[in-house]
Amino acid sequence: MKLQLRATLNREHRPAAWACLAGLCLLIAACDPLPVAMHQPTVPRPATTPTPALPNSTPIAPPAATAVADSSMPHATAGMYLGVVLSVLHVQIPHEHRQQAEPLWNHLREDLFGSAVVLRLRRNGLRVGVGNAQWWDAVKATLDAIDGVRSVELDPVRLPANYPLALELDQQPREQTLFFVGEDGILSGDTWPLARTVLRLSYDLNLQNPDRVRLTIVPEVRQRLEGWRWVQRAGKLTREPRYSGRAFPAASFTAELEPQEFLLLAPGPRADLWGLIGGALLTSDVDGQRFDSYLFLRADLNHVSCGY
Repeated sequence: MKLQLRATLNREHRPAAWACLAGLCLLIAACDPLPVAMHQPTVPRPATTPTPALPNSTPIAPPAATAVADSSMPHATAGMYLGVVLSVLHVQIPHEHRQQAEPLWNHLREDLFGSAVVLRLRRNGLRVGVGNAQWWDAVKATLDAIDGVRSVELDPVRLPANYPLALELDQQPREQTLFFVGEDGILSGDTWPLARTVLRLSYDLNLQNPDRVRLTIVPEVRQRLEGWRWVQRAGKLTREPRYSGRAFPAASFTAELEPQEFLLLAPGPRADLWGLIGGALLTSDVDGQRFDSYLFLRADLNHVSCGY
C-alpha cells in the first residue's frame, strides 16, 4: 500500500525523515461533493519520495508538531494569525499480528462519539481513537514490539480551514467492488473500474474553544477521467482534472483534537469482510503478505507572529 498526498500549499518537497515503504505526494482536494468532479491542485505537481525497503527494526516516531507560517491564514489577534499543521504517520502491521497491536488501545480514548456513530463506524470496518502525546512512548513500545512493522511519515503540511486534503491509499488504480452499511443498516455496494480509495481530510476551528481543531474524515472512491475542468475559487479561475467517484458518509466522522492530541484510524473487527469500505481502505496485500494500516494524524494549531 502506498500513502500518497499532493498539495499546492507547499510545493517544495523535502525527503521524509525515515526510510519509507511507499512514495509520498500531496493532493489538495476541491470542496465539491462526490460524485461531482474531485479536487486537485491549481498546478498539478506531484512529487514522490524514494521508497527503500524497511527493516523490521525501523523505529517509529510520533507525528511531528511543527510551527509553519502562512500569511493566507485568518488573523486570530492583531499581529497574530492561526496556522494549522497536519502530520500523518502511516504504520503497516502484518495482519497475523493484529492482536499484538491491541494493547495500544489501552492508551487511547474511544469514547469520542455517541453510540449510533460508533455502531455505524464498526459496521463499516473502522475503529477510531484519540491519544495524548504523553502516552506516545507506550504506543510506540507496542508497535516496536511487533515483528515486520513498516512505516511512512509525511512531512508536516500547512492547511487552511475547510480546505480538503486527500490521502490516496492505493498504489495504482484498480477495479474495486466496495460495500458500505448505511445508518439504516442496509448493505449497499458497487464496482468501480480503475479507481483509487481515498481519505478526504479537512478541519475547522471550534469557535467556543479556539485551541481545539475539529477534524473531519470522509472515505471516497475516485476515477480519473480524461480532460480538465475549470473551477472558480476565491475569485480565481483554476484548472482541475476531471474525476468521478463517490463519498461514503456512512463511514465518515468528525473528531475534536485538543492540543498535543493525535487521532488513530485503524481497521475494525469487520474489516476482514470482503469489499467492506473499512477493509478496502485500511488493509492491503504487499508482496503476498497481508497488512493492516494504522493512520496516526495530528493537527497542531499555531499562533504565529506576523512580525508587525
